[in-house]
Amino acid sequence: MRKLNYQYHMQLSFSEPVNRHHFTLRCFPEESERQEIEDQQIHIEPAYVGGVENDSFGNKCIYGMVEQEHTEFLVNVSGNAYVYGDGYQPVYGSHSVGMFRYHTMLTDKGPALEKLYEKCGEKGFYERNIGSIIGICDHIGNSNETIDRAFHMMNIVFHSINYVPGVTQVSTTAEEAAELGMGVCQDYSHILLALLRMEHIPCRYVVGMMTGEGASHAWVEVSDGNRWVGFDPTNNCMVDDHYICISHGRDAKDCTINQGYFYGSPKQVQEIHVVVEDVNYD
Repeated sequence: MRKLNYQYHMQLSFSEPVNRHHFTLRCFPEESERQEIEDQQIHIEPAYVGGVENDSFGNKCIYGMVEQEHTEFLVNVSGNAYVYGDGYQPVYGSHSVGMFRYHTMLTDKGPALEKLYEKCGEKGFYERNIGSIIGICDHIGNSNETIDRAFHMMNIVFHSINYVPGVTQVSTTAEEAAELGMGVCQDYSHILLALLRMEHIPCRYVVGMMTGEGASHAWVEVSDGNRWVGFDPTNNCMVDDHYICISHGRDAKDCTINQGYFYGSPKQVQEIHVVVEDVNYD
């Protein structure tokens, strides 16, 4: 078990005052089989009227409305997470994974993804990279064909895409990112989801935090029939106890950190800053 202290800061700045600002936030780690949350503090400013609910994927959401005029909207979340290195969320029946087998608008296949998928079947590519694949798999234990296949696909995505911030947007699809050959963690994850879904392997998009990142991060979880196993295609590694999960869904759209609307027509800028520190609990 590893103890991680986390601080999540989001700020929305408006060029002119807005009011009747309705929002839904998903930026709060929750208890699960892989992580225990302690001393979580949530501060939202300005004052609002609202409540807490879970969405259709089970993610914790805070919703509310700020009536008065404001030019800034601040969210600060802090706490400690005790994360289990071998902790995996169980799969609760086949009904819970069905929706994660199929493409979404952001992960639908196209020519660039088809070409990348063909590379997944190239024996030569697998043999050239089998050493790194085995190295990544070593500590998971109880591996099976689905997990092995996912590792292989993750390795291909990592070696086929260049990490370049600013060339994609939140609306960029997996096909567009694959054609560019560039992107950020959202794009790496969408591309891996697309490849896995070409084989109808249940997989979901995850938003969270990790040590050393400085911002929110995204990765993929794959169902092997019994558990959800995490893969980080951006870093070509297994998700371990350095990662804190916040939310999951079919793609990034289901895990949007901040959604809402307001009255006014300003320009807005969103800034997110994340700090995750290893407290060396164990």
